[in-house]
Amino acid sequence: MASETLLDTSQFTTILDVQAIRVLSNKCQILMKLLKGKCLDRPRLKSVIPDPEDPKFRLILLKESVTCEGDLPAEALAKIQDEGLTPFITHQVKMDYEYFTAEQILKQVLPAGVEVPGSFETIGHVAHLNLRDELLPYKSVIGKVLLDKNGPRIRTIVNKVGTIANTFRVPTFEVIAGDSSLETEVKQHGAVFKLDFGLVYWNSRLEKEHARLVGKYLSRSGTVVCDMMAGIGPFAVPAALKGCTVFANDLNPDSTKYLAINAKLNKVEHRIKVFTMCGRAFVRHLLGHGGQSENASEPSPANESAPPVEAPVMFQHVVMNLPATAIEFLDVFKGAFSPKHWTAQTLPMVHCYLFAKTVETSDDIIQRGKHHLGGDLLEPIVHNVRDVAPNKHMYCLSFKISAEVAFATENDDKSEEIVKEEELVTEGEECAADAKRQRVD
Repeated sequence: MASETLLDTSQFTTILDVQAIRVLSNKCQILMKLLKGKCLDRPRLKSVIPDPEDPKFRLILLKESVTCEGDLPAEALAKIQDEGLTPFITHQVKMDYEYFTAEQILKQVLPAGVEVPGSFETIGHVAHLNLRDELLPYKSVIGKVLLDKNGPRIRTIVNKVGTIANTFRVPTFEVIAGDSSLETEVKQHGAVFKLDFGLVYWNSRLEKEHARLVGKYLSRSGTVVCDMMAGIGPFAVPAALKGCTVFANDLNPDSTKYLAINAKLNKVEHRIKVFTMCGRAFVRHLLGHGGQSENASEPSPANESAPPVEAPVMFQHVVMNLPATAIEFLDVFKGAFSPKHWTAQTLPMVHCYLFAKTVETSDDIIQRGKHHLGGDLLEPIVHNVRDVAPNKHMYCLSFKISAEVAFATENDDKSEEIVKEEELVTEGEECAADAKRQRVD
């Protein structure tokens, strides 16, 4: 059983006795062909090595099952005899801690029946684990083994601690092995992102989704994008690289700090304007609304002196990348658009990320969107992003804002249809509340 802090690497040393054939270097390939299927075949072990006694010769190492001349193919044995070679020389192959994989080592040191952590998320030089409770007593050993077996590319091993309870929904991590610094760099589709994994949210598993949304909707030069929950810029930076102008916002000041850094790193700072505000206040700021609307339930901006804009900003797409709660922000769009400026313009398309239960259908998700928006969704598309946990999926709900929603007034009464729809979304609201309480990476 493993110790919490110690790992005796000498216990993994194994000596493998095999038979070998000593042959001149220039005859080696010919004999190898005749010995097909009989040579040593183990991962990371060579079947042909230099003869330690004479550099003109090589040793062909044979499988452990080959113990006598009768185990060799007749043609190979005839060649050995024609060349006057010694059929068998006993050779010792040393396999130690460096040879074995992390999985092989952990299977030996962890208690029987315990599931060995076989995979992890990588964020630059950081490896991110979610260890089960039964593995926590062995976290130091697990960290050391994974660090030894994945270095120098991996320099830090972290384990997520507890549930997400902070305002910015950033997990708390414990460094269990390696360098304590969590500031790192990652690359995605030609873009470089700098971040501190302990201060901001990043999920490498979303790389495919970042590429999908940018490639399908945000790849046209001149497009104006409103990125409400931008994080460190996984959508904003690639969109700017495609020639889009991006107004990017996040409530977390550490996120917007790295967002601004990433804009400069990728030489698109002239296309990205960074804000640190609550999502609703940010949208109202871009659309030219001062103060706070009666519908809003969010606090005032985190940054009271928001960067000025020439409002209204005529954006074509809105990205809402906070699946735990983003759908609850849809109400900001109802009645937020000035008919004077927008009547002749194409109203934006919204891309809202959310969590949903396995039992929820695309129609259920659309109904939830209608409920929070307070009106119909034009041309809705529900895209299944990935499974995040048993019975829990992440989706992207894309739709166009209708004129009825965009230009609604506060005196507009809800139709009977909307009232009926509200009665159908109880399960969806419970799911959103559950996602708000706990984020699954």
